[in-house]
Amino acid sequence: MTYQLSFSKQEQEIRKLFRDLLSKAESMEDVKKFFYQTVRDLLKDICDPMPEDVAIHDIQLDLDRGEGYLLSDSLMDGANLRPLMQDSDLDVILERLSEHAWGRYRRLEKNPAKTESKMYPIPGR
Repeated sequence: MTYQLSFSKQEQEIRKLFRDLLSKAESMEDVKKFFYQTVRDLLKDICDPMPEDVAIHDIQLDLDRGEGYLLSDSLMDGANLRPLMQDSDLDVILERLSEHAWGRYRRLEKNPAKTESKMYPIPGR
């Protein structure tokens, strides 16, 4: 019998905050930033040791595929994530978070004029 770790409790703790952040995202860059921040905070909760210098390029949405996420090799090795990804539900949790982020990303991508009007309002309108 194999033993599998579960991080669903940590996922529940961040899920509402992540949805709130995504609803406030005004650009595709905001979505990427909020995804990074949320995953970084989740990994800080569950990884020991967690590298202190986790940068935004270490945790990204997979823009080449248009779905999913990418974690850098330095993060995978530094936080010892490879065994966690195999022996826990962490991969599934990160996939769910990325699905929510991609939904918001695509919505903003389809309507760039609305995004720009929020970011650069025209006085008098």
